[in-house]
Amino acid sequence: MSKLFILLLVALGVALYFPDSRAWVLEKARPVVNPVLRTATVSEMDKIKGDLNTHARENLGVYPSPRDFGTWLEQQYAGDGGRDSWGTPYQLEDVRRGNLLRIRSWGPDRVRATEDDILVDFPREGR
Repeated sequence: MSKLFILLLVALGVALYFPDSRAWVLEKARPVVNPVLRTATVSEMDKIKGDLNTHARENLGVYPSPRDFGTWLEQQYAGDGGRDSWGTPYQLEDVRRGNLLRIRSWGPDRVRATEDDILVDFPREGR
C-alpha cells in the first residue's frame, strides 16, 4: 500500500510539473483543495485581526487606513503574508462609519464582491 501511495505522489508531482497537465490536475483537485485553502485563509485573517487590534492598542487606537493596509501587511508579515491562499491581497474596509472594520479575501474566484468572498468583521477597539 505504501508503494502505491508513493507512486501516486510521484505521478501527481510529474503531472503538476508539466504546464499542459497542471491545469487539468488542479481543476480536478479543486473540490478537495478549496475547503482546505478557505480554512487556512480564515485562520490567517483571524491572526491579522488580532495583530491589527494589537497595533491599535500600541498606537493610541489608530488602525492602518485601508489605503495603507497593504504596506502595513508587508511590514508585519514576510513573504506572502499579505495575500490569501489564492494569491490575492487582503483588503481592509471601514464599515458603518468607521465603527466596524472588515478584512476581505476575494476567495477562490479572485473577484471582489462575489458569493465566495471571505469576510472577517470586527469592531474597532476603544469605540
